[in-house]
Amino acid sequence: MKRLYLITPFVFALSFILYINYWVLTLASLDQFFRLLFVLWLLLGLLMYPAYYLTRDWEWATILLTVFVFGFYFSQSFFLLMGSVVLIATIMWQLYFRLRGFEVRLTQFFVLLNGVAVFIIALALYLNIRAFAQVPWGTYFQSVDQARTPSIKITSSPVVMPDIYYIVLDGYLRSDMLENLYGYDNTPLTTYLQQKGFIVPANIHSNYAKTAVSVPSTLNMNYVGSYAPGLENSHFWWLMTPFIDHSQVRAVLESQGYKTISFSTDWSLTDNPTTDIYLHAFPVVLTDYERYILDATGLGIIKPLIKDLASIPSFDTHRTVIQYSFESLQNIPEMDGPKFVFAHILSPHPPFVFDKNGAPINPPGKYNTNDADDFYGSSSVYKEGYIGQVEFVNAQLRLTVNAILKKSKTPPIILIQADHGSGLLTDFSSAENTCIKERFSPFAAYYLPGMEQRDIPSDLTTVNLFRIIFNHYFEANLPLLENKQYYYEDTVYLFRPVDVTSRIDEECRMPLR
Repeated sequence: MKRLYLITPFVFALSFILYINYWVLTLASLDQFFRLLFVLWLLLGLLMYPAYYLTRDWEWATILLTVFVFGFYFSQSFFLLMGSVVLIATIMWQLYFRLRGFEVRLTQFFVLLNGVAVFIIALALYLNIRAFAQVPWGTYFQSVDQARTPSIKITSSPVVMPDIYYIVLDGYLRSDMLENLYGYDNTPLTTYLQQKGFIVPANIHSNYAKTAVSVPSTLNMNYVGSYAPGLENSHFWWLMTPFIDHSQVRAVLESQGYKTISFSTDWSLTDNPTTDIYLHAFPVVLTDYERYILDATGLGIIKPLIKDLASIPSFDTHRTVIQYSFESLQNIPEMDGPKFVFAHILSPHPPFVFDKNGAPINPPGKYNTNDADDFYGSSSVYKEGYIGQVEFVNAQLRLTVNAILKKSKTPPIILIQADHGSGLLTDFSSAENTCIKERFSPFAAYYLPGMEQRDIPSDLTTVNLFRIIFNHYFEANLPLLENKQYYYEDTVYLFRPVDVTSRIDEECRMPLR
C-alpha cells in the first residue's frame, strides 16, 4: 500500500485507451483493446526499473513514467484535455493546502493524479457501457452462431470441386459509370476479361454504400437486418467482423471440404486471421488500435524502426499490402485441395498511391484512407488519382487472372467484384447530396465454368451473388432476394438503413468542391 503511487502511469494509460475506444475507434473490437492495453502496460513495466535507476527514488521514477505516458501515449487532443485538468487540479490542491497551512507532500500529489485519471476512466466507462448497452447481445451472439453454422441444404456437389476466388476491389466503379463520370474507357479490360471467358454484368448494383456492411451482406447472402437484427442503435462497426470472419458462405464451403484462405489488409474489419491459411505481407499485422496509436501519439517515433516488421500506417505499407495480395493470388492455384479464397484489396479506393504505370506516389499529409467528402483534395485531384490507380489495378488484374487460369488444374470460379462504387459524388453525411447511381454501381466480372451470360440476372445485386453460385454448382435451390439499395441515416449509425432503391438510376450532379 505504501507504493500505491506506482499505479499512476498505468491508470493514465488506461484512461486514454478507454477514451479513444468510445470517441475514436468505433471500428476496433474489444480484443484489440485488451491487446493494446497489455502492450502499453508491459512497456511501462519494463521501463519501471530503468526509471528507478535514473532517479534512485520510486516516487520520482513514477513521476518520470507519468510524464512519459503524457508525452508518448496521449494524442494531442487528449494531452491538452488531461493536461488542462491536471493543471487546474494541481493549482487548486496547492492553494487549498497552503491556505490551510498544511504541509505539501509528493504522495498527496499522486493521490490527486490518480483521482483525475480515475475520474476520466469512470466517465469513459460510463460512455462505453452505455454504448454497449445499445447492442442486444443475446440476439447478436445467436446471429453470430447461426452464421457459423451451414444452413443451406446442398443437394449435390461437383465431382471435382473448383477453387473459388472472391476478390473484392474496394471502390472500383462499373465501366459505364467510369465513362460517364471520369471520361475513362475501360473497354480494354472488359474485352480482355470477356475473351478469357468472364461474364461482365452491365447493370450490377451493390446493396450498401460502405464496405463494413456490403462485404458481410454478400458473404452471408442476406441483408444486414435479416442476419444481424437489432443493431440500429449501435455505432460499433466492428460488430460485422464475425460475419466476415465466419460467414455463412465460409461455413457452407467448409462443410463441403473447402480449405479457406484470406489476406491481410490495411483494415482489421476485413482482416481474417482465422482462416486455414492467412497470408500477410508483414510478420506483425497491427490492429486498428495499434495503427491509430502509432499515427496519433509520440510512439510514432518508432515507425521507422519497425517499418519492415509491422504493418505501420504509411503509404509504403499500403502499397506493399496491395502488391502482396495481387502477387500471392497468383500462387494460390499451386496449393493442394479445393480452396475458398477471400481477398479484400483496398484499391482503387483512396489513398491513391500508384500512378497508371504502378510507380509509387505519396498524397499530401499523413496517411489515411479518407474517401468521398472526407477526401483531402478537389474533384479534379480525385479524378486524376482514381483513374491512375484504376489503370494500375487493371494491369495487376490481368497478371492475376492469367496466372490463376494457367495454373489451375480444374477451371476455377473467380468472382471479381467491388463492394461499392467510387466516392467522387458521395457525401457520407447525406444521402440527398450523394450520387446514388455512382456509389451503388460496382465493377464486377465473373469466371463461371459451365455458366453463360443468361444465367446471371441483368439487374444482379451483390447480395444474390453466392445464392446463384450455390444454386448452380451445389443445387442449393435458394430463392433470389428482392433488389434493395440502402444508404444510412448518418456516418455514425451505419445500421440505420435508408432505402434509396428508387434513386438507383437517378442521374448525378457534378460536385461543387
